[in-house]
Amino acid sequence: MAELKYVPAGIRLHIKEIFYKITNSLNENYYLSFSDIPAGLKAEKILKSKKIKFKSIPVPNDIFEMCGVAIVVEKYQEIVKILEKEGIEIEVFEYKNGKPIKIYGDIKKTECKI
Repeated sequence: MAELKYVPAGIRLHIKEIFYKITNSLNENYYLSFSDIPAGLKAEKILKSKKIKFKSIPVPNDIFEMCGVAIVVEKYQEIVKILEKEGIEIEVFEYKNGKPIKIYGDIKKTECKI
């Protein structure tokens, strides 16, 4: 039953991703990935409260195939400091030549944790 709790968030993220792709507005270079869905949603809430500009989408399959929240930003260093201070584990990927390259963090993800 816990999975149903996150269905609305998943739908919201997928709709936002479609909008960003249609409007070609997903140009930021850095993708932040989290250990699980609650951590990603908590990160969104923290960044909104601090009025930090970001876009949230489902984690791209080439970063993690199962599920999750990705936060897409132009600059990541300060955001990482803020979120890690809140106890949120983060991985940062930079897309180069259409492929994600991990540049920060090391979360051992083997399944979709909710």
